[in-house]
Amino acid sequence: MQRRTFLSASAATAGAALLAGLSDCWNAPRYTRETLGTPALLASMGHDRIVRIGRVYLEMTPAERTADSLRDGILDIATPWPWSSAPPLDALVAADFEQNRTVFVDGWMLSAAEARQCALYALAHS
Repeated sequence: MQRRTFLSASAATAGAALLAGLSDCWNAPRYTRETLGTPALLASMGHDRIVRIGRVYLEMTPAERTADSLRDGILDIATPWPWSSAPPLDALVAADFEQNRTVFVDGWMLSAAEARQCALYALAHS
């Protein structure tokens, strides 16, 4: 094989691999309204407590009183670049605690993502 042919084939293969990788990221599954609005805490804390926490959070944060603003708050942290795939929600919660993005709501220390999820849940179930 001639060097020129080898380099052309290598470049084409690398380009195809790059495009496939970018396509996977752009087509990566995103969060649904249901997954964003169903906190993992629901299983252990129950409906009533999650609704209460959500309502208190909504009172504490007037700028985040709509479902869209709450979702945007979670998604801004979750996908900082358009080409990045969304991490699992439990990874967002862990990252919030690691980076001190926490909030005290109704006596509970929650990650920002958890608090917003509780608020989304409260909006949907009030």
